[in-house]
Amino acid sequence: MKEYNVAIVGIGGVGTEMLRILKQRNFPCKSLQIFARSTRDEVVDGVTYNVKGVTEDGLDSIDIAFFAGGEKAEDHYGWKALERRKTLTELPKLTVIDNGNAFRMYPNVPLVVPEVNPEALKNNNGLIASPNCSTIQMVAALKPLHDVAKIKRVVVSTYQAVSGKSADARAELLKQTNDVAAGNAPVVDTNIFPYPIYGNCLPHIDSFLDDGYTKEELKVIQETRKIMSDDTMLITCTAVRVPVDNCHAESVNVEFYNPLSAKQAHDIWENTPGIIVQDAVKNNIYPLQSEASGRDEVFVGRIRDDYSIPNGTGLNFWVVSDNLRKGAALNTIQIAEKMMEMGLL
Repeated sequence: MKEYNVAIVGIGGVGTEMLRILKQRNFPCKSLQIFARSTRDEVVDGVTYNVKGVTEDGLDSIDIAFFAGGEKAEDHYGWKALERRKTLTELPKLTVIDNGNAFRMYPNVPLVVPEVNPEALKNNNGLIASPNCSTIQMVAALKPLHDVAKIKRVVVSTYQAVSGKSADARAELLKQTNDVAAGNAPVVDTNIFPYPIYGNCLPHIDSFLDDGYTKEELKVIQETRKIMSDDTMLITCTAVRVPVDNCHAESVNVEFYNPLSAKQAHDIWENTPGIIVQDAVKNNIYPLQSEASGRDEVFVGRIRDDYSIPNGTGLNFWVVSDNLRKGAALNTIQIAEKMMEMGLL
């Protein structure tokens, strides 16, 4: 098997998961370097890693670079490294797979969930984007249904864990939980959340736009249409931060152009790689965030016909996935694995 010089750029929650997953999946690394904004040592699972400060030329020897995040295209070192290749043709070919938001909606950048739209990888210029965590788990569940009955409209409410924000947010939830357990009012760090996350569901993820939606909600809408290659798909979203440490949950309502029953959807998902159906409600079996944490699959349950939509064209379901793994780190690495499988690397 061909081996690659690999880089991880960013070593927060997502970058740390990338490091773990590369090891767990025996990714063919000839070498592995870790970059971040500053030079330092980081300990992950008892192993000390030297982290280099990322620079314009730091990726010159790299074949595959996994970027943990990044919001601004103009400051993105992956883009700068690809631009260097245009003039320094002696450098090895570079593939940048980016988990951040900087390039997701660029028309010439594939936005990919490997189980959903791997064909998009064929037309890349060295840069591939991985979608938002909430988008990934939803489209993984929607795509096999869309192939059968064609989706007309999606209404989704997300219930997103604090790990989707930051390590500091996880610490904030734990600290507030301990405050309350000690009989004290939770102390709020307004640089993290505007109100206590303990005891609250905050309908506020990312910043608000002029129309009252948040950027997070807009990401889910726009990214889903791009991944599914259907600009006519009607989508609306409410994104909520909940006092859960890890794993996002979503309540999804779908209207199809063609009839599709809950039983048919159940059978389709049972035969879809990467999906696990947990739907035995008489035995209280349905997807739980606590049980999905650390898992790679997308879990689907509470599958019900929507009787408010005529002709059997409506469906409700509940979907849960680990936002740091399938919703971020794992998906980026699966993109690279799919590219190897397709002979694109």
